[in-house]
Amino acid sequence: MVQQKKRKWDSLTRKWADEVEEEGKKAAIAACVFRPVEKNPYYLLRGTECVAIGNFSDLKANIELFVEAEAGWLASWIEYLGDKETANKIRELPRELRKIVIERYNELHDFWRPD
Repeated sequence: MVQQKKRKWDSLTRKWADEVEEEGKKAAIAACVFRPVEKNPYYLLRGTECVAIGNFSDLKANIELFVEAEAGWLASWIEYLGDKETANKIRELPRELRKIVIERYNELHDFWRPD
């Protein structure tokens, strides 16, 4: 017999507890990728220019500069910041790099609470 996880209603937030938990995880990831603490930037070299990508906002602003061959390196950097889910998606679908980054940016930006 398969046990199903029981869902609890959180009357304070008026949401199911597992939804609140998922939102908490996204907020933690958003904090890691939008305001990384003591993390090195990703340096994107283009000819004689070097663009330092320090957070997800920088990444979205410069996403058009990336090529598919850099997807693995970028995925490693995103994982280093703390977002394994996005890193794994990029590794699975390197051709969809730009789409994945923009979708994740939009998803996490709603949970980002700058100080």
